[in-house]
Amino acid sequence: MTQSTDQGFKAVLSNRNFRALWLAQLMAQTAQHAIHFIQLVLVEKLTGSAVQLGITILAFTVPGILFSPIAGVMADRLPRKWILVGSNVVRVVFALTYIVILGQLDGAWRLIAIYVLTFLTATLAQFFAPAEGASIPMLVGENHLLQANSLFTLTMAAAQVLGLMVLGPLSISLLRVEGGFALLAGLYLVAAISVSTLPTDRPAPRGGSATSGWRRVWTEMAESLLFVRGQRRIQIAIVQLVTIATMIMLMAMLAPGYAARVLGMSAENAVIVFAPAGLGMLLAIGLTGRWGHLLRRYGFGYLGLIFSGLAFAGMGWIALSYDRLMQPILQFYPHAAFSLTTATMTLGFILGLCLASVNILGQTTVQRDSPAYIRGRVLALQFMLSNLVGIPPMLALGGLADVIGIPRVMEVAGLAAIGMALLSLLVGRMPDRSDKPTAQ
Repeated sequence: MTQSTDQGFKAVLSNRNFRALWLAQLMAQTAQHAIHFIQLVLVEKLTGSAVQLGITILAFTVPGILFSPIAGVMADRLPRKWILVGSNVVRVVFALTYIVILGQLDGAWRLIAIYVLTFLTATLAQFFAPAEGASIPMLVGENHLLQANSLFTLTMAAAQVLGLMVLGPLSISLLRVEGGFALLAGLYLVAAISVSTLPTDRPAPRGGSATSGWRRVWTEMAESLLFVRGQRRIQIAIVQLVTIATMIMLMAMLAPGYAARVLGMSAENAVIVFAPAGLGMLLAIGLTGRWGHLLRRYGFGYLGLIFSGLAFAGMGWIALSYDRLMQPILQFYPHAAFSLTTATMTLGFILGLCLASVNILGQTTVQRDSPAYIRGRVLALQFMLSNLVGIPPMLALGGLADVIGIPRVMEVAGLAAIGMALLSLLVGRMPDRSDKPTAQ
């Protein structure tokens, strides 16, 4: 670990091109989380069903399976700058389309339109994410990669807090939903302008091939799969990252119902889960940016994932009286509002603290151990697996939540996350026969 790795964020923030990419991330992800908050609240109010919330998240995650392979190949073959610009410009249009939907449609048609537009917006995100992730090493170099990833994850947490805690609720209560979507379209426009100032990268040319179209896409993605099969550290990191992504999807699906149906608050009060988790990320990631090399050395990824599972299950354990009452807890015990809310927010804080740390360490491992010629495809493979693996438990647990209750489902999901942590530990202790990655 070089000395420059322990200098905090100053080195990367002094890089003008990195600042442009970072600003685009802040704007785009803040808008994305605000839109996601509004979607979840609207669907909760329309249906009051965890299954329907699961379908909303399904519309958000399926594009990762369908389009991540194409996006990864494009990130390695096309100028990443123009992928970033184009994806943000089209998201401006989609954000404005929500205004039309809310003004013209109602009931089931509004619900269907939300699903469709969520799917289309998520499709664009699949092209943005690998292009963004593969651009970071190019802009900052390997010596500052840990700080850059820490700052990007810190920004992800800040964007979550701003989107879920500020813009989402304010757009509903103050600006009305339509005004909020207009504001979010403006944020996407700022992101597009910011990345337009980046230098145009020139992907290294590769030899021609007789294959084309989808066959070429899957051939090149197969190369990334073969590469990952030979890299034990990347395998462990992907297992942990996929588990984290699944937990985040489950939290997004269950939090509005947890607030409304289990605790007895309004669906907008799902921020009592989201906001503390975001604040935990803000703290943990700031510390990881300076001392993350120590966490890597002592294998904190395993321990962080275990504590994430305990915190997630803990939210279910403190609300198990819902199983007996089968009605919102605070309707029976209004005097417990302070203690129950405080416990929920504390566990949410711990959850965000651990998820952020594990995410930074895992993402840094994937980027650092992947050579430049294949990095975009490895990141796309990671995103694809995160969505593919997360969908079955999300749909299954969403259905169970409507049958056995949200607290029991949170308990099951938390214990499953602990099991995945132990699995990744087992994989890490197996004999490592991987070769060092070689540049092409």
